[in-house]
Amino acid sequence: MYSASTSTASFKPPPRSIFPPPPQKSPNHHLPHFSTTLTVPEKLNTLVTEFKSLSKPIDRVKRLLYYATILPEFDESGRVESNRVTGCTAQVWLNVAVDAHGLMRFHVDSDSEITKGFCYCLIWLLDGADPLDVVGVKVDDLGDMNVGVLPVRVSSRVNTWHNVLISMQRRTRELVVDRCGDCESFSLLQ
Repeated sequence: MYSASTSTASFKPPPRSIFPPPPQKSPNHHLPHFSTTLTVPEKLNTLVTEFKSLSKPIDRVKRLLYYATILPEFDESGRVESNRVTGCTAQVWLNVAVDAHGLMRFHVDSDSEITKGFCYCLIWLLDGADPLDVVGVKVDDLGDMNVGVLPVRVSSRVNTWHNVLISMQRRTRELVVDRCGDCESFSLLQ
């Protein structure tokens, strides 16, 4: 149960045994590159396992706060209205690009530390993925990563997962359709 003494205790990041080290800047691109050999479904399973292993809601929140500290820096020039993710309680900015290999690149920031932690997880999951894999992730796939401490807060946090993921997918669709025109296999997912 959440208590006042828990909230004032000094923050110690939980061990980071499952996720890879923070991303390095790609030499050919300004967006972060999360290099890994895992597929999106394998990464999703890793995320679910990570959060299911944390039985207490406060531990899941602490994990998100830790991930917020390793989210790559966001270029201030990206803080424009066209990069805003709507529907979140916090302010969230999202840059989306397609790299030279046709893979999706994401960069994100927020004014909320917990939201930054959510965003780190989504970036780790989808950065460097094929566009079809990005649009193939279902919002329900993220349900096991519920980090609500109090019931009133759960809905806004679920909305964050939902709104950022949906924005990543929408912008992926737009970029791919702009790049290749009427891509038959891709347009089926719209």
